Amino acid sequence: MLEPLDISFLIAVLFLAVLGVISYLVFTWKPETDSQKEHQEIEELQQECLRLQQELAAKSNGSDLQDFRVETFQQLQNLLVNYPTVCKMAEVKPNLPAKYLTVLFKSLDQLLSNWNYQAIGQPWQEVEYDPKLHQSDSEEIEPGDKVYIRFVGYRDGENILYPAKVSRDLPGGIKG
Repeated sequence: MLEPLDISFLIAVLFLAVLGVISYLVFTWKPETDSQKEHQEIEELQQECLRLQQELAAKSNGSDLQDFRVETFQQLQNLLVNYPTVCKMAEVKPNLPAKYLTVLFKSLDQLLSNWNYQAIGQPWQEVEYDPKLHQSDSEEIEPGDKVYIRFVGYRDGENILYPAKVSRDLPGGIKG
């Protein structure tokens, strides 16, 4: 019969042996990553990635840009066709009223509408200065001060594309 001390010793030896086997398995075990199925899946993913890269490269090689340019030209065609003639007329007839020229800019209004760009204010509109929306012509203007919009700005949703330029006074002594 084994003494209690012998049983404790035997348990300790068995425990160390089991611990040694577990340590060996943990430190020497490597997962089977080169199985045929996993290798095939990796190869398929690599091929899909390459196909998508080639597709993206083909699209960015100019077809999308060319489509964008053609569409934009079509929207601005009236302005672009008449602009050189209007410039020549302005040279020959410097007193030509500007109101006859504003019709040319309707295509710009349409383009801005198609792109969902919104104007920040209207020319000569009195507003409260907001440094997020406006660019001041003076460092003395504080948020909330009354200012006039000299040149409109544009935004695309929350993104400010160009801030409206503002001033305390209207140009050339014009009264608001």
